[in-house]
Amino acid sequence: MRLTAGMCPALTQDVIEKLKECNIKNILDFMKTDPEALAMKASISYRDLCSIRRVIIAHSAAFVVRGEDLLKEAITATKVIPTGTAELDRVLGGGVLTGEVVELCGGWGVGKSSLCVTLATHAALHLGLSVLYIDPLNSISALRFTPVIEKLSEDAGTVEEALSRIKVESPADVWGLLKALDLVKQPYLSFGRFNTGGCNRFNSNNPSGKIKLVILDSLASILTPLFIGSTKQELGMINQLAAALKSLACEQEVAILVVNNVVQADYGKRRKRNDMYDEWKPALGRFWESVPHTRLFIQRLPNSIRQHTKELPTSHAQNMQDSMTINISVWKSTRLKQTVSMKAQNPEVNISLF
Repeated sequence: MRLTAGMCPALTQDVIEKLKECNIKNILDFMKTDPEALAMKASISYRDLCSIRRVIIAHSAAFVVRGEDLLKEAITATKVIPTGTAELDRVLGGGVLTGEVVELCGGWGVGKSSLCVTLATHAALHLGLSVLYIDPLNSISALRFTPVIEKLSEDAGTVEEALSRIKVESPADVWGLLKALDLVKQPYLSFGRFNTGGCNRFNSNNPSGKIKLVILDSLASILTPLFIGSTKQELGMINQLAAALKSLACEQEVAILVVNNVVQADYGKRRKRNDMYDEWKPALGRFWESVPHTRLFIQRLPNSIRQHTKELPTSHAQNMQDSMTINISVWKSTRLKQTVSMKAQNPEVNISLF
């Protein structure tokens, strides 16, 4: 930063000219020079030089903050959003943390969207949080949420109340996605309940609180077209989106859950034995690999459907036929090192996870 006249009463244009003669052109040069020696060399009042130094320190120096105060502020600002599934909450240390980007990876039909719907429903119904559900595939509607809400609550009025806290956006490209993410920055957002005509239209404008949970299902559908050609401009757009997600989570204190696909790993490279990446790895390549704070891998266990149906009464056997067992593993995290298996409802039936 250059020295300019008017920064303080003592810093006049005449003083700046004298400082330039001593090869002092910016604030750094001025602060590195001893004021007493400079006063003698430039024929400037020592009192004026000390006054200029005090003004520069007041405007440019950082405030001294104790580490204990920073820790207390971080603990106060960080909130834990339970997922509604006890086993998954145990692995995540209570739930999804605000300020973090969590990625959920898995193949087709393993329950990724079901888990997202369950999390959004639990946050809106039981926690009273405002949720932004970004659905580029345009596959989410009120009919997807309603059975889950009705299963979690017997009160019919809670269905509309919970749906009023969930806003669904369906961007067609990465520019639309960035525009949808800007909704998180608004202090208050008008929400409305879903109507039967679509998932992105509302027939009421009820004011709701600030968004605290963002679900992006799925990111691969937005970013995969950018990999065609692999130009620098396209890769720059991916980096821009990654930076936007991480800064948004931190600055707005929201939790972001991103759904990603998996691809088959490269067997031509040597990998550690029993490494989870031996068979699968996250999609979107190495440019995206370091973005999430926590990466979870979800997969359906073999022969998990219709288990124990013969040992149960008929009324319970039908429910077990619609269930499956899935396994969620921690692929990447600075604090999570566990794996969990849990019972999940078939996505084609009730879509709720338990």
